[in-house]
Amino acid sequence: MFRVWNCLETQHDWRLVLVAGVVCFLTSLAAVNLYQRARVGDERAGTFWLLTAGAVTGGGIWATHFIAMLAYTPGVEVDYDLKLTVASLILATVMTTLGFVAAAHGGRRWSVVAGGGLIGIGIAAMHYTGMASLNLMLVWNNSIVVTSILFGILLAIGAVALAQGGDSKWKLTGAGVLLTLAITSHHFIAMGAIELLPAVQVDPLSPRLSPLALCFTVALATCAIVGAGLFAALIDRSSHRRVTERSLQLDAALNNMGQGLCMYDADGKLQLCNAQYLELYRLTDGDVVYGRDYSYQLQLKAAAGTMFADVDTHRSKLAAAIADRKATDWMASLTDGRDIHITYQPMPNGGWVITYEDYTERMQSRARIEFLAHHDALTQLPNRITFDKQLADLTARASAGETSFAAICVDLDHFKEINDVYGHAAGDEFLREVARRLTEAGTGAFVARIGGDEFVVLTKEGTQPEDAETLCERIVAAFARDFQLKGGAIRASCSMGVAMFPDNGRTAEELLVNADAALYRVKGDQRGSFRFFETSLDNSLREKRTLHRDLLEAVERKSFEPYFQPQVSASGEIIGFEVLGRWRHPTRGLVPPAVFIPLAEETGLISEIDEQILRAACREAAGWDKPLSIAVNLSPIDFKRGDVPSMLLSILFETGLQPDRLHIEITEGVLMQDDGRAIGQLRRIKDLGAHLAMDDFGTGYSSLSYLQSFPFDKIKIDRGFVAQLMSNPQSRAIVNAIIGLGHSLGLSVIAEGVEQDDQLDFLIQQGCDEFQGFLTGRPQPADQYRAWTGGSMIAAGRETAAGAK
Repeated sequence: MFRVWNCLETQHDWRLVLVAGVVCFLTSLAAVNLYQRARVGDERAGTFWLLTAGAVTGGGIWATHFIAMLAYTPGVEVDYDLKLTVASLILATVMTTLGFVAAAHGGRRWSVVAGGGLIGIGIAAMHYTGMASLNLMLVWNNSIVVTSILFGILLAIGAVALAQGGDSKWKLTGAGVLLTLAITSHHFIAMGAIELLPAVQVDPLSPRLSPLALCFTVALATCAIVGAGLFAALIDRSSHRRVTERSLQLDAALNNMGQGLCMYDADGKLQLCNAQYLELYRLTDGDVVYGRDYSYQLQLKAAAGTMFADVDTHRSKLAAAIADRKATDWMASLTDGRDIHITYQPMPNGGWVITYEDYTERMQSRARIEFLAHHDALTQLPNRITFDKQLADLTARASAGETSFAAICVDLDHFKEINDVYGHAAGDEFLREVARRLTEAGTGAFVARIGGDEFVVLTKEGTQPEDAETLCERIVAAFARDFQLKGGAIRASCSMGVAMFPDNGRTAEELLVNADAALYRVKGDQRGSFRFFETSLDNSLREKRTLHRDLLEAVERKSFEPYFQPQVSASGEIIGFEVLGRWRHPTRGLVPPAVFIPLAEETGLISEIDEQILRAACREAAGWDKPLSIAVNLSPIDFKRGDVPSMLLSILFETGLQPDRLHIEITEGVLMQDDGRAIGQLRRIKDLGAHLAMDDFGTGYSSLSYLQSFPFDKIKIDRGFVAQLMSNPQSRAIVNAIIGLGHSLGLSVIAEGVEQDDQLDFLIQQGCDEFQGFLTGRPQPADQYRAWTGGSMIAAGRETAAGAK
């Protein structure tokens, strides 16, 4: 080693030695970076980078050698053989390239040793070939030669091993340092192994390049080559990093998309899949083998228990999509019960992408929406839409087969009271239990909810009326048990109307109308039971419908007239009139109030009728010479649906009638429906200046309590008591009591229905203030009383009654 050190110290220019070392390090660093690019790139790019790494390394070894040789000062002038110099460059490049190829593609165990060994041999081959190009006679020390070769090989193996370990900058820098040491240690150890003998004299006049100029020329050329290679490596590394980042982004996008995805090449081999696909089919990363065909993927699904329920249909749809090369989609069910939406998308290269999305919840939601569209949300029974279709189908089927069935309209008795007492939550619970009992009682029948508390049951085709009667009895029995609600146990009943096909209707509409007619009758006669439709019900219902239609037209045309019945004092003086409504029908003539008033109250038309009659009566009375009063009876419905005081104020303002001439008569029903609200309206009527009278006094349950809670101006004795005055002592006692009570409270008392002289005489004797009835005058149009307004109506009435006899 002393010989080596002595050679380095005494026979070398240290400035050039330093340049050689820098050039060697730069080329080595570039080489290991290029080699790393070859390892991480694809096969085609890897080959390019291996060749580049070999060329840069060979060039670096060659440049290091000749720069170091320029630093060598043996004391004699030297020159170089051109052919051997070029051969040394080629030899270094070929051997290092083979070394990098061996390291990159050899077996894992020996690739590093083989690759590093070839690079070390390449260093030695280049060195000794380059030394052979000198024009000097060389004498070698064999032991030092062997040592130099071993150093080069071992350090080269270390450099390759470190470069193979990863792409961190510290490992690559370390590999570059080791490769630099392999080249420089070999060179300078080998230089200590020679002795020089001059062989040929050089012509001193021949043109020569100074060693320093040659050094920098070689260095600059080498740095340019190495810099270009290093720059290419860095650019490629940056590009690879960007590609890697994009790949990571693509992986993130694929693995975070809502669908499972698989990509197949033109040969039908799997190229990639995402995490959602694995999760959807309960597979693991280890299950999937890229490069396998679609049949293998089906085997994996079968093993995981997520196979298609109808695999043949799925295969045929996929095969058709591949053959057509058109985007398409379809639904498939899995063996585990899930529903999968599959989309097929062809790619330009002949492959395709297929996505899978779990539609189970979506299909369940769609099924739920579809169910709710045809079923009642509360009871889960079929709704009106489904019922209409079922009834139409059943009617058509029964008509074709000449069979019979029955429609049963079911209405819950007093359901409103259940809601009011127990609350709507309990009402809903009650309806659900009703639905359950109807379904249970009507096994085999079709049960639907078509309204709030209205249900319809369609029996099966069979023997009627026996089957329908049996079913109705089962329903009645089902309602006999108490209903257990959260608010407590309650008893409830239902009423049922039954119509049979085809006896009671040959169309669905006719059948339902007749069943409803039977229901209407049973609710009026005996709730909690059932009734079959009868022809008499049909006639009555038809008459009622006709009358209702005519009543609607009459309201629109204002066909109602006020009739006036006189009200007189005990002295026989007319003090006012009660206004009574009359309907003049174009074909029926005058329709009695007892016929149309109940229907008007039932349909809600009574309010409009009352307003029309009241307006006409006020307009008539406002034109009289005498300020006689008019009394108008208003229905409880008027107070329930409208603002009566506002209506009266409008009419009084429009007609000009003085408020104190208007007497409003009400029955106990007005106060019973809503005591607080009704009393509020009555007080406002009093504030207008109008008078209030309680009609039909003594017939209600709470007449006395209402007299106490509200100051009426007048009470009216019901005609029922007056009619029995002369035949029933109890009636006389009641009338005496009413007159006494009224006077004690400061109220006027009027008796209605006075038709006989003895009735009038008795009432006058008992102190009754006013009278009304056929004896004093019948209800007539206002024109009939214009001539009598100044005379005695009692006398006139008696004369009229005597003439009638």
